[in-house]
Amino acid sequence: MTREQEAFLSELKSNEKFTVEQFAALYKKHIALAIAHEESKGVPIHQAKAMGNYYAVTVLSKFIDSENKLARIIAIEESK
Repeated sequence: MTREQEAFLSELKSNEKFTVEQFAALYKKHIALAIAHEESKGVPIHQAKAMGNYYAVTVLSKFIDSENKLARIIAIEESK
């Protein structure tokens, strides 16, 4: 697990009573951090976005046990 993924997981664990909207905001924040990290390594933007999304959804899907809730969180982020 990367340092960015560990930070995301730690933040998720900090308050398991987050609303779906709060989870979506954290998800969005950590996607942006992961993308920035990948770009800083010289990765092309399209690949950085793919990896950022992959890292964030991997952590989120391991933390959220409800497929329905996970889908709602991702949908909220993607609709913005």
